[in-house]
Amino acid sequence: MNFLIYGEDCRHAILTARLQQAGHTLQTPADLLILSPKESYTAHTDVINNNCLIWGGIPSETAALQTAGYRKIRQSDAFRVKNSVYTAEGAVALAIQETKTALCETPVYILGYGFLGKECARLFAALRAAVTVYTENPEELSAAVQKGYSVKKLTELSVLDGAIVINTIPVPVLDRLPVSCKEAPSLLIELASIPCLTGHIEGLRILPAGALPSRFSPESAAKLIFNEIIEQIKKE
Repeated sequence: MNFLIYGEDCRHAILTARLQQAGHTLQTPADLLILSPKESYTAHTDVINNNCLIWGGIPSETAALQTAGYRKIRQSDAFRVKNSVYTAEGAVALAIQETKTALCETPVYILGYGFLGKECARLFAALRAAVTVYTENPEELSAAVQKGYSVKKLTELSVLDGAIVINTIPVPVLDRLPVSCKEAPSLLIELASIPCLTGHIEGLRILPAGALPSRFSPESAAKLIFNEIIEQIKKE
């Protein structure tokens, strides 16, 4: 199988080596196109086959590429859980690196309690941070309560003073809420593909943090992607 990889991503060199070791060839026309999260498939349609399998790329382009006749490789739940663990580890590393207080003395607000929110809550709580989960999803609210976290509806979020906010919701939810941090500066670590805040909140520093596994655990992350791609190809 021919494959091509595009985009700035520390996982790509490792992934290329693994695919070549497995007998696949880095050349055109490609049967498999691997893209970083900000890379568009439209820039590479001249070097891929008509029924090319595509991994990654800009999430909002999924419907368009399928309409164009390409096949997007869907991530299994097992992959999403493991990748969420790597991402959550990166979020913890960033939080420690970017703040001046110990996590055990810092309130941490997790926005959303899906795959990624669950892992972030688990790891920050393990480091004795005061974790509060914010979500409007009834099932997520119930699941977070069962795990023993402090849980509130997203609409109850107002004062961020001195908190670390971890966003996993790909919707501009903070644009809709009257939140503030007037007494102490706060940090927003943005993990979602679509930012939760498009405006500005005085005292809140926003840290875009996409593709954290590429930064903090590229070897493990590349192996995970390789295994997932090979497994999905077998199902084709």
